[in-house]
Amino acid sequence: MSNRQSKILPIYLQPRILSAVAYIHVAPCHEIALERINKISRKLSDREMLYVLSLLAFDNLLDLVKDSDDFKKFVSTKRTIH
Repeated sequence: MSNRQSKILPIYLQPRILSAVAYIHVAPCHEIALERINKISRKLSDREMLYVLSLLAFDNLLDLVKDSDDFKKFVSTKRTIH
């Protein structure tokens, strides 16, 4: 991806954010993941770290939503577009 193309992406889709997420995500254990978070936090801004940590937590958030009663009710109702 060219530098020009990455500038039009939202900040949370910038290559440096996604690379940090991938680097932390593939850590073999929790302790190493924490070390990687500390290492990356020295290179990224607070706002960038907010996006990194949010993307890492996103999968857990989806599981919580999927297991909620409200979501189960929503899925059980048929929705059609007229």
